[in-house]
Amino acid sequence: MATQEELYDIALTLFGENKLEDAVEAFIKLIETYPDYIEGYLGLGHAYERLSQYDEAIEAVKKAIEIDPNDPLAYTSLSICYQRKGMIQEAEDAMAKSQQIQMEDSK
Repeated sequence: MATQEELYDIALTLFGENKLEDAVEAFIKLIETYPDYIEGYLGLGHAYERLSQYDEAIEAVKKAIEIDPNDPLAYTSLSICYQRKGMIQEAEDAMAKSQQIQMEDSK
């Protein structure tokens, strides 16, 4: 069985090569195998976002936030997804949450 890092590297390589449908499948395999791996959900969200599948992207990023509600990158990613979907208030709220977490972390 492949390690978490190996599966992530495969998915990330596909994403980097703009093989987005294949990347989605690879990220899904990663999170099915390692369901608590936040990077898998964030990667899946980015791949869906690049495919303009914003609802799926938002759901994937929300799963990442469930795993770690104090990850500012997850809220930044959520903000981008909301922005792409035209949900401006939600995008602003998510970005504000990201900035709040970053401020708290810097104390």
